[in-house]
Amino acid sequence: MTPSGKARAALGGFLLLFVTSRLLYLVLIDPSHLFTWRGEEIYRGTIAQELLTGLSMPFTGYRADNYSGGSLVIGALAAGFFWLFGPTVFALKLAPLLVFTLALVFWYWTIWRAAGERVAWYFAVLFCFSPPLFTDFSVTAMGFHSESVVLSALTLFLLFKVLSNETGSPALPALLGLVAGFGLWFTYIYGLTLLVMLGFWVWHDKGELWRPRVLWCALGFVMGFAPWIIINVMTHFAGLLIRETPLWEHFRLTYLLNGLAHPRQLSLYEFFADIASDDRRDLPRRAVNLLYSLLYLVPILTAGVLRLKTPFAPAGPHPTRPSLVEFGILYFVVFALAVQFSDFRATRYHLPAYPFLFFLVAYSLARCQGLVPLIQRRIQTVVLASVVVVGLGTHVPMLSLDRPGYTLSVKGYAYAGMPWIYLFRHATAGPGPGDREFTIEMVQRPFLSVLRKLSSDDQRDLSGALVQMLADSAPLNGQAEEFSKIERLVPPGLDRHFYYQVGGAAMFRHRNDLPRAVAAVEFVRHRSAAAHRLALIGIYRAWPRVAALNRSPEALVNSPTDVAPELLPHHWRAIGQMVSQSWSVTERSSSLLNARVQSFVPRLDPSVQRAFLQGVGQALFTYPGAANWLPPADLERFPEFYREGLFEGWGMAMGEDELFSESPWRGDENPVWIAATKGLSARSLSHVRQGRAQFDALFEGPAR
Repeated sequence: MTPSGKARAALGGFLLLFVTSRLLYLVLIDPSHLFTWRGEEIYRGTIAQELLTGLSMPFTGYRADNYSGGSLVIGALAAGFFWLFGPTVFALKLAPLLVFTLALVFWYWTIWRAAGERVAWYFAVLFCFSPPLFTDFSVTAMGFHSESVVLSALTLFLLFKVLSNETGSPALPALLGLVAGFGLWFTYIYGLTLLVMLGFWVWHDKGELWRPRVLWCALGFVMGFAPWIIINVMTHFAGLLIRETPLWEHFRLTYLLNGLAHPRQLSLYEFFADIASDDRRDLPRRAVNLLYSLLYLVPILTAGVLRLKTPFAPAGPHPTRPSLVEFGILYFVVFALAVQFSDFRATRYHLPAYPFLFFLVAYSLARCQGLVPLIQRRIQTVVLASVVVVGLGTHVPMLSLDRPGYTLSVKGYAYAGMPWIYLFRHATAGPGPGDREFTIEMVQRPFLSVLRKLSSDDQRDLSGALVQMLADSAPLNGQAEEFSKIERLVPPGLDRHFYYQVGGAAMFRHRNDLPRAVAAVEFVRHRSAAAHRLALIGIYRAWPRVAALNRSPEALVNSPTDVAPELLPHHWRAIGQMVSQSWSVTERSSSLLNARVQSFVPRLDPSVQRAFLQGVGQALFTYPGAANWLPPADLERFPEFYREGLFEGWGMAMGEDELFSESPWRGDENPVWIAATKGLSARSLSHVRQGRAQFDALFEGPAR
């Protein structure tokens, strides 16, 4: 059955609404809400940029992991938009937008044929005015769970055409198998759709399963899944490992038992508890999630009650054959069980189920209208008004008029994350000293060749990442020959960065043992006094990240410190970070923090008070995600002396974040900077910039 002109016009209107609303969302989005996985998403842009400027390795070598090919697909799509609009964040996010637009097309056509125009219309409204979480993922360029919605939609579209095809043509089942195989390679979560499709097919073709179309579908599947087979044969089936654990070990009966003992850990409860937002701010998040849960569950439950009171006798030549409704219900059952039995509980794993939920809600609304015709128009008006008002209202906090069009101008790729992804995908022992030979070989080839073709800004990003990687692999405790081998690979002009990172690596190898970390870099003194000092500063910078405060903050006031005078500020900044972290664990309030600071700091020696406050400021920026409970402007309420030190520490932390970030943005175009300085006065901004300048000064001048 071919859609009528009216149906095509309706679909065109919904597509215009969907694309326009998402483009407006991209233009007006607050930069702090722009990325969920900043480094990983930007890496997809790097794949696109490499396709445009020339590949430095085989294309499959750019994949983000060994168990899926979605990153390559999204990178290839983004390359087209980079070519059309330039390598910006806006162009990068057009790739997932295209994927979700196609998903809407396939779902609409499938529902129109299988359930009627009214259901398709309701579905499109729910898809366009979706919860904020679904909206966010519709412009998230990752090539994983969220983008698999288009493959599930295409699978449904082809499956129902195959099941209704009486001509016996092999093209449709072969294409269905091709999509199924490709989908499983794209991301493993598509396996839920594949499993439901097979069960539904067996249910539909009882006793008639062994037809030629099944064999054609199987052949198509092998062809679509061939990239996974080829890549994993070459990598010793590394694709069967997820987070360094075999795939099957992620599924355990224990998770089901925990859910039965604690109902809030049941998969369906978690699904609806985070259906609109997984923001950590409890009260707003709970209110929004409750609102959307009621909006979706009430129609389904109402339709179920009315169905029980008004039995419906199916008609047609095959009344017992399952329909799209049974497919949707079966998918939700399989989805709930799969999530319940596994440790894949993050909200990103929920995204493939959203379109099925939208369909079940749309079908329930249409059934309610059919079963209660007297209030049919009223139901339609109430539902439309609720969906639109709730949809618009819950998206407003994510938008901002401070920086409209931000995504149109900032760069959508960075080379800083590329070496790390390559290392984690290829190294067998994991990053660290055990990978030293592999790291040396990797830096020499392919990344030195990649460096030569890049612009100065891109060279800076990639060189910084290589310096980090070389420092992590550097031998300590005076292995001079091996250390020199690493030193020779440090890109020109980054010696000071290298020694600073060597100190950080020493601290990470000797967690909770500061004296051993200091002793481990003693041999660097023979390189130069400046190099040794930078290594020691790197140790103090890393110390709060890997060590806990092993005594009360009060015990630090009069405790002796065996630290060289020139390193005392760095020592007390580290102490300030650890003390602030201990405070923030239990007391997430600006007024309580203000009281703590004003009672504690006067007991310190005046010569270290400013350094201590800078450390507190660094902690507020980096741990524990202070932006979730402490708006930067709240620090304006602190006394002037304390405020200066806090904001200087804030600036130091921002400088370090930018220097070793996987993102390409610097200064005022950095979304982290925008979020961290929002609402600050000009005086406070000057303190932030002063702290950042102090950090940048560490890397000025020669190290040897």
